[in-house]
Amino acid sequence: MGKTRVASWIARALSARGVTQVVKPVESGVAAGRPADALAAAGDWASAHTLVALPLPLAPLAAATQANVRLSLPWLTGLYTKLPAAAHRVIEGAGGVAVPIDPLGKDWADFIAAIRPDLVVVVVDDRLGAINQARLATDYLAARHAGSVGIWLNAAHATPDPAVALANREGIRDAGLSIIGESSFGALNPERMELP
Repeated sequence: MGKTRVASWIARALSARGVTQVVKPVESGVAAGRPADALAAAGDWASAHTLVALPLPLAPLAAATQANVRLSLPWLTGLYTKLPAAAHRVIEGAGGVAVPIDPLGKDWADFIAAIRPDLVVVVVDDRLGAINQARLATDYLAARHAGSVGIWLNAAHATPDPAVALANREGIRDAGLSIIGESSFGALNPERMELP
């Protein structure tokens, strides 16, 4: 849903405030002949760090099993704590917040709870169903993470019908959620970004 592109925009904006890193804790599909997500998001304005690279384009646990790598939440958080210091970090997950990254069922929400970021940005495809996706993701996160969460509406596949786009924004705001960024289909720059 455009997470790498959104991560790139955020990294570029934060780089004006100091040294920025783009971190991809787990990336699968690295043998697919495309640039790594962290490298693509970092551009010329941030350093890129991929903690675990897996060749097959599968969910993290499945890709790790195929590569004989044993993922675990403690291992990933340990790798994360060894990163060099930076004023800002933009961390891009793989899949959604409920995607498991540990054979014991721990997922990205647990990783977020462990590293305690200043802000979690949930990237939601700006289409019919966005309100549901935003509410489900943020409710799921809230069970593990008490920190700030913002929604980024990204038209990943097509610019939504204006009535759908308006309803998405009203419905997300009516749910008490903050929209911190918006981007249209194929945009080179976000239409709006409000980082704290």
